[in-house]
Amino acid sequence: MFDGFPQEMIGFLLSIRFNNSTAYFQAHRDEYERFVKRPLYALCEALAPVVQEIDPDLDTRPAGVCSRLRRDTRFSRDKSPYRDHVWIGWRYAGEPRSEIFGLYWDAYPESSSWGCGAYGENKPVMDALRARMLEHPEEMLAILNAPDFKGRFVLEGPDYKKLAVPDALPEALRPLYNKKGFYFHQATDAEQDLELIFSGRIVERVSRDLRALGPLYRYMRRMQEAAGPRERRWDR
Repeated sequence: MFDGFPQEMIGFLLSIRFNNSTAYFQAHRDEYERFVKRPLYALCEALAPVVQEIDPDLDTRPAGVCSRLRRDTRFSRDKSPYRDHVWIGWRYAGEPRSEIFGLYWDAYPESSSWGCGAYGENKPVMDALRARMLEHPEEMLAILNAPDFKGRFVLEGPDYKKLAVPDALPEALRPLYNKKGFYFHQATDAEQDLELIFSGRIVERVSRDLRALGPLYRYMRRMQEAAGPRERRWDR
C-alpha cells in the first residue's frame, strides 16, 4: 500500500545531487532503499490498475518500469554516476524508451509531474502523426477537445523553426504539427504538486489524469506502429 513518500526522500535526492559519487552512495545505500526505492515501487504498484486499464499489455512491474538511481552514461556527455530524480515510465516489456510515446510520472527535489509523451525526438512517428492529422484532423481534435482533457494538460516539446504548416490544417492542431517531439503534462503547478507525493492522494490524482490521457496514448501507439521501429539506444 502506498501512503506517500517520506520527507527524507527530498533530502536524499539533494544530497546525491551534490555528492554524486559511488563512495557517497554506498555509504547511504540504506537511506536510498528506505526513502526512495521502496516507496517508488509502492507507488508504481498502486498505479498499476489504471495503467493496465489504459493498455493491458503495458509492463507494470516496478523493476521493469521504475528508474534506477545509477545512470547509464555510455552515450551521455554527463558522466555523473547517479541521477537526482526518480521516474516511472510505463512501456511494453523490453521496449526501449527511445522508441515510445508513453505514460510517465516523475519527481525531482523541486517538483513532480506526470503525463504522456515521447522521451525524445522521433521524426518517423511525428511524420506519421502529421500525415494523419492532415487526412483526418477530426481524430486529434476530438482527443484535445474532450472534457476530461481540455484545459487539464499543457503541450511541451521542441519546435521546427522553418517547417511549413499547411493552410488546411485547423488552427488548434498547428502547435502540435510543428513539434519535433512532444509531451503533455498536468496543467497545475509542478512545484505545488510536489506536496502531493508525501501522501496517498497522489495515487488518486495521477490515476485520474492518466485515465484522461488514455485516448492520446492509444492514438500515438497507432502512429508508432505506422512509423515502424527505430534505432535502439536508451538510458534507464
